[in-house]
Amino acid sequence: MQGSPMSSKIVVVGGHNYTDEAKELADLLGASHIGLTYKRFPDGEIYVRLEEPTIISGSMTVLLNTMYPCQNDMFVETLFLLNAVKRYNPKRIILCIPYLAYARQDKEFLSGEAISGEVIVRSLSLSGADTLIVVDIHAPHLLDHFGGNTVNVLISDLLVGEALKSMNNPLVLAPDKGAVGRARYAAETLGLEYDYLEKHRDRVTGEITIKPKRLSVKDRDVIIVDDIISTGGTIAKASEIVLEQGARKVYVAASHTLLIGDALNKIKRSGAKMIIAANTLAQKINDNFIRYVDVIPRLKEVIGTLIS
Repeated sequence: MQGSPMSSKIVVVGGHNYTDEAKELADLLGASHIGLTYKRFPDGEIYVRLEEPTIISGSMTVLLNTMYPCQNDMFVETLFLLNAVKRYNPKRIILCIPYLAYARQDKEFLSGEAISGEVIVRSLSLSGADTLIVVDIHAPHLLDHFGGNTVNVLISDLLVGEALKSMNNPLVLAPDKGAVGRARYAAETLGLEYDYLEKHRDRVTGEITIKPKRLSVKDRDVIIVDDIISTGGTIAKASEIVLEQGARKVYVAASHTLLIGDALNKIKRSGAKMIIAANTLAQKINDNFIRYVDVIPRLKEVIGTLIS
């Protein structure tokens, strides 16, 4: 169902493997959607062409693309699309990237390393985007390198809300202190309790145990919330620990479920009941163990607020 127009003229452009999501966003915004011609030359170089570029002139143009899978190609495609859009004189370019690649390299961990996330964000700014919207970026401070308006859209409440349909006596849990902000956001939005897993070392024996900082998981349904599941090791270990400590059921929720290699089976073997995933990537894994949540309506809300 098409939404009401939010300004005189809005145009949505989508990446070649995120077309369905771009059409959905255009429909929700009451906007025009521009088709895209995409091809790859024999030497591997990428070609993109906007099919109706003249309608961009004077418009609020929303460029929606994601950067997984094929991070390098999708980054280059996004730069090319920004160039194509910019040359038709939009009033404003809002770049929306649900999954921003390279955001885990947010500082120089070892001497001589490139700060990859900084390179990505600066490049997007220099290529013509006026505003950058991302979904649950791993390192929010990277957005400081954009030099313009930025929004980091949190969605952990949507993921946890979906899991609540199957949970009793729920507890939202972060796998470590670094992810506690996501657990807190979901819990406070939905009126739930939250905690995070913490390592404890016995001062006498030196034995290390991992358990929630404050709350007991015994006889509770626990949902473990994180931003990225890559190889699945962290989440699988957290699930095993929580079940060993008496949790009735464990669910997993993540904004970006890359699930590299044997990650899916690893999480299944840990005893978790289900993964709640967002459609921030240009892939969906066909498995009943994964339930996807659509984040495009939330992006529509954010974009609508920026435009109005």
